[in-house]
Amino acid sequence: MGLKIKILSFLLISFLFFNCGEKRIEEKGLVVKDDIGNEIKLKTYPKRIISSAPNITEIIYAIDAQELLVGRTSFCNYPEDVKRIPVVGDMLNLNFERIVELQPDLIIMTVEGNTKETFDKLKTLGIQVYVTNPRDINGILKSIKALSIILNKKDTAEVLLKFFSQKLEQIRMQNLKEQTVMFVVSLVPLIVAGHNTFINDLLNVLKLKNISPNSTTAYPILSREEVMKKNPDWIILPSGYTMEEILRSYPEWKKLDAVRKQKIIFVNPDLFFRPGPRFIDAIEFLMGKIQF
Repeated sequence: MGLKIKILSFLLISFLFFNCGEKRIEEKGLVVKDDIGNEIKLKTYPKRIISSAPNITEIIYAIDAQELLVGRTSFCNYPEDVKRIPVVGDMLNLNFERIVELQPDLIIMTVEGNTKETFDKLKTLGIQVYVTNPRDINGILKSIKALSIILNKKDTAEVLLKFFSQKLEQIRMQNLKEQTVMFVVSLVPLIVAGHNTFINDLLNVLKLKNISPNSTTAYPILSREEVMKKNPDWIILPSGYTMEEILRSYPEWKKLDAVRKQKIIFVNPDLFFRPGPRFIDAIEFLMGKIQF
């Protein structure tokens, strides 16, 4: 079930308590700073925007600002309706000629996925750029709020943020048992989600203790010896892998509790690798799979 469907009834009730009229931008304009300290000055609310990352695109749809979207990357594939929007390249390689043709008022970028070279090039073209950097759940909520202000969707976002707050409170009130987990990002080499990632924050909500080593690296490589020593209760992997492939790469894993007890979970990478509004779907998916 999609996020929009989940919150529909919540929206219908909550909107009764808000003034549905959107305020006009102040006469002096709007001045905001993005997540890298870049100052954005807007005389009017943007009417034509481009998203350079999937999580940004999903935020735009979640706050009901999709009518402003005139360009996206080839990785922006959710919701289905976004596929009608023109593609301006992928996250690392944007087509600047196509972007200029689309005449955007604003391009929204992300630190993870986009490059500084792309940012600098867009600035030289005279295009306003807003950069997001959500690294955890609070960062996602902050990005939603910030973009709602810029795109004149504060009322919608306020309802959405209230919905997320209530859902998180309900989950955290559950009597969850602490268990250990290894979240695999890549099988060979064995790359796992580290402690300073969005994924780790999702695990924390469910009291799942990440066995990843304490490292400044967001996605460290884990040694075979460390896996056997930590012996996680659960192993989570992106969908696409098979148990045959896993045990062919690491035959010693047959001795792990998670493998012996069939506590292996395959997940949709789009839910878990995109710090966007579907984070609540990711948490609920794990809740439905893990035995607490």
